Amino acid sequence: MPCNLILIGYRCCGKTRVGRHLADLTGYDFVDTDAQIESDCGAAIDALVTNKGWLFFRQTETRILKHLLCQTNQVIATGGGMVLALENRILMKKNGFVIWLTADPATIVQRLKADPQTLSHRPRFTARSLGDETRQALARRIPLYEDLTDMTVDTTTGQSPREIAAIIKRRLDHVRI
Repeated sequence: MPCNLILIGYRCCGKTRVGRHLADLTGYDFVDTDAQIESDCGAAIDALVTNKGWLFFRQTETRILKHLLCQTNQVIATGGGMVLALENRILMKKNGFVIWLTADPATIVQRLKADPQTLSHRPRFTARSLGDETRQALARRIPLYEDLTDMTVDTTTGQSPREIAAIIKRRLDHVRI
C-alpha cells in the first residue's frame, strides 16, 4: 500500500468523511488539511480568508502540506483548492497516492446547501449563485484533478462514506507502486 493516501476533490465530495473511514480500514492516521490550518492559525478558514486574504490561506495550505508529507502512513483529506498551486500538485504526486473524489455539480450544490458548515467554514469565491460559483470553480479545477489523480471515485452514487472507503480499500489492495 502507498505511504500516504491523499484525497482531493471539490467541496462536499466526501474527503473528510470518506478519509476517516479509509484511515480506519488501512490503519493509517487521518489528517484534514483544513482542520490543521484552523488549529494552527486559531481561526476558522472563512475568518482567515476574510481577515488575511486568499493568498495567506493558500500559502498556509502549502506550508501545512509540506509538513504533513514529511510523515508517512496517513490518509490526508485536502481542501478543494489544494490543487491550484503547482507546488502542491508536485508535492502530492511525489509523496503520495492521489485519490480524486468526484460528484456531479448538482449534487455538490445540494450538499453545500445542506451542510451547516458551508457558511461558517467555506468562504465564497464570488458573489454569484452557489451553482454558478461551483460550476465556474469546477471548470478550472477538474483538469488539475484529472492530471494529478491515481484513482478516481464517484461519490454521487448514494453509497455511504464507509462504503466508498471500502471500495477504495479494495481497489488499493490491487495497486502496485
